[in-house]
Amino acid sequence: DTAALGPRSPAGAVILAYLRSHRDALLAADPLVRRDADDAVHQMRVATRRLRSTLQIFGTVVDKEATRPLRAELRWLAGELSGARDREVMLERLQRRVDELPPHLVLGPVRERITRHLEEGMAEARARALSALDEKRYLELLDALDALIDDPPLTPAAARPARVVLPSLVRRAWKRLDRELTEAVAKTVPAERDAALHEARKSAKRARYAAEAVVSAFGRPARDFARRMTALQELLGDHQDSVVCRDTLRAIGLEAYAEGENAFTYGLLIGTEMAVAQRDEYQLPAVWKQAAKGRYHRWLG
Repeated sequence: DTAALGPRSPAGAVILAYLRSHRDALLAADPLVRRDADDAVHQMRVATRRLRSTLQIFGTVVDKEATRPLRAELRWLAGELSGARDREVMLERLQRRVDELPPHLVLGPVRERITRHLEEGMAEARARALSALDEKRYLELLDALDALIDDPPLTPAAARPARVVLPSLVRRAWKRLDRELTEAVAKTVPAERDAALHEARKSAKRARYAAEAVVSAFGRPARDFARRMTALQELLGDHQDSVVCRDTLRAIGLEAYAEGENAFTYGLLIGTEMAVAQRDEYQLPAVWKQAAKGRYHRWLG
């Protein structure tokens, strides 16, 4: 019962409650994925990533060495689920970009070609996700999750109060993000900066998950901190989406050109995505500064 948890609760009880809730979320998503329900693959992937991230970040509470095999399997499952959702998000984004253009700048069957290219990949990715759920490996992963919840490999720190153990682990996740952002914005080569910002996005997600994992113990301070991490994650995620979309548009544009179509609109869309990335980079310092404000960090000690 998460309502009974607080700063004085054992650190292990707080983390186990969070792990249990996302084990349950993963199981709830399983039949929905098989029925191709809207957003089901995304929900299962999020639960999988939260489980893995929590085991990684709070490895001094739930023994990190003992959970290493399970974390590897959760990473495998998240990878098997990723393709369909990534293509779905990209398709929605690029269709919207085409629809926003003045009609006289859309030369040729641009929307149709983009849709066909990405929907073909979506069908393959969905088949891959369903195949993963039918594997023995997946069933063994579920068994390992149940074993973790029923008989967790807790460390001595797990018995100590949450307020003594957990804030420093969340703070460590923030420090990593802050360091990666500092390194990323200092890079002058665009491709290197893009790659570094992508790594920072993953760290923002980890910091967000770390805070969300302890909301049951710390309440509003943890929730507010998580919101600031979410704002950073979403901005950096939009930037990374623009990078991936540019690569995809280039490939589709070359394909169209090779088949005798005018590739002008694909170049225009690439330019639009470049402008989006520049806007995100311009906005980053303000969002970062907001996330770093002391009032969001006091509970971290």
